This record gives sequence, structure tokens and C-alpha cells, in this order.
Amino acid sequence: MKDDASSYLLEYWMFLSTAFPCLKDGKSEGALADESKLIDEKISNNDVVLVGKGGCGYCKRAKETLANAQTTTPFAMDIYLIANTDTITAAGEKVARQNIKSRLNLFDLTFPQIIVAGQYIGGADDLTLLVESGEFDKLVLSDKPEMGAGEKIQYEATLKERSSKPDLFKVPKVRGTWYPDWPFYSFQWAMYSNLVRYISILHLILMGVTVSLIDAQPEIANALIFFYFVDLCIIVIFGPVPSFCGTVSMYFGWKMRGNATSTLPYKVVFLAYVYGLLHVTLYRCFGMFEDWGEDNDSNKYIKTRYAGFIVNSGTGAIVKIVEYSRTICCTKKK
Repeated sequence: MKDDASSYLLEYWMFLSTAFPCLKDGKSEGALADESKLIDEKISNNDVVLVGKGGCGYCKRAKETLANAQTTTPFAMDIYLIANTDTITAAGEKVARQNIKSRLNLFDLTFPQIIVAGQYIGGADDLTLLVESGEFDKLVLSDKPEMGAGEKIQYEATLKERSSKPDLFKVPKVRGTWYPDWPFYSFQWAMYSNLVRYISILHLILMGVTVSLIDAQPEIANALIFFYFVDLCIIVIFGPVPSFCGTVSMYFGWKMRGNATSTLPYKVVFLAYVYGLLHVTLYRCFGMFEDWGEDNDSNKYIKTRYAGFIVNSGTGAIVKIVEYSRTICCTKKK
């Protein structure tokens, strides 16, 4: 498979050299064939070789996946670092892609291109599938025959520890925090959990604002107070901090009830009510994520979807994880 991987990298090098003459460094066209030796060395000396370009979201995701999946740093060929950026334009790149595609009879030239243990595996999505199915670890280990028994056992133990399932009942509390030992979907969970948490702050403030309307607009305030009071009772069950904050908010709202103006536009109150409904929908809604498994009997990958019921935005806790669908997908790669 190394020859196949070399051909892919060589095609990319030809594309880059054709598109950006500054890569040739004065070499003749015939010298391009000599690059295959350098490419072979890179493939042989690195567990993972990644060809990408700066600013590409897929390349960034692939590098994050690799950072979480292995201990060694991949060898990355970044065309925005290799080439003179002044010569790179969207139009020029498009023309170069079309020319090289017609010459090499390729379907497309996309970024990133990833090679693991001398085998070309594809792009970012293919890499994610390979890592989550466990095939990535097998490929990396297969390329280390020189390892002693003790080293291999330790390496396998490290891979196993790193690929263990995360504690789904805990969500990072800092917005945007990336936990290296968590899979990609955990970052989405963290963002979702914190979004709900920030909305909750506004929700608790509106509780007090609603109570302050009792004297000014009692018919509207009473309906909203009942709605918020029921929600507060539910919060009390699951979280002391939000329940305390909600109680304090409603207390101060009650103290300020005589200061509310009767000319408060009905549209504002209506929007507050709509917000309350949206908040409860978010606050209690199902979030979903996918996990990839492996079915040895059918020799296929299995995609399982899970739903998590978030009931406490004060702590971001996911109190229930349920499986709701299981799909047998494509045949495993040999």
C-alpha cells in the first residue's frame, strides 16, 4: 500500500508544483519525478502524513482528531506554508485543479489527504470513521513490527485508555473548552449546555420582572407567574443554585411591584412569554449525538444515535442517555 500512498502524495506535489511555480525552486519539469523518493521517506518515517491547507475547517478537524487519537505528531504538508501565499488565488487554484485533474484522470483534489501507516485512507470524515471504529489504532500498530513485547503492551494500553468512553454525565463548564480525551461530539454538548445555561440567567431575571408587574398588569403577570412558579418548582428538584437564584429574583420582583409602570407595552410582555416557552423547550429538550461501532459478525460499521435529556442547565448535567436508533452502515475497509 505504500506505493499507492506515494502516488497520492506525488499527485499532490505535481498539482502544487504546477499551480505554484515557486515550489520548484528552479527545478526542471523532469525533476518532479525525484520528489517521489522524498515522499517515500516521509511515509516511511511517519505514522501519519496529512496534506492540507491553512484555513480549511476539514484540515483543522482532522488535526484535532489525530491529536486525540495518537501520541505522535503527524507530518503535515500545508500548501499555505510551503507556497508563496501571494501567488495563491481561488481562481488560480481552480484552474490548476482542473488541469491536473484532466491530466491525472482524478475525480477531485480535496483537502485534507491523509495517509496512515503507509495506507491512503481519504479525508477528514474517513479519518473520523477510522478512529471511532478502532481501525486507526490497528493500522498504527501494524506499522510497528520492531516494537518489543513490553513496548507494544504499553502502547496498546495508552491507546485503550485514550479511546475509552467519556463520562457523558459531565459536560465541560467553560465555554469553548476542548478536552483532548473527549470525542468530537462532546464539544458540541459543551456549547449546547452552556447556551442553555446562559439563557437560564435571563430566564431567572425575567421571573423577578414578571412579579413586579402584579400591580400594573395583574392579568398578564398572574399568568406568567404561574408559568414561572411551576418551572421554578421543577428546578428546585434538580438544582439548588438555580432554584435559589430564581427565588431571590422573584423576591426582589415582589418588593418592586409598586414601581412597575402600567404603560409597559403588551408586545414586550408577549415576547417575554414566548421566550419563556422557548426556554422550557431548550431547557428540557433532547440533544443527540452519534457513535460509531463495529459489528464483527456482519463485517460492517454500526452507527448508533443517542439522545440525552438535559434537566439542569445550572450544572449542565445530562441525567439520562438513551439509544434510539441503530443503523448498519458501509462494509469495513480491508
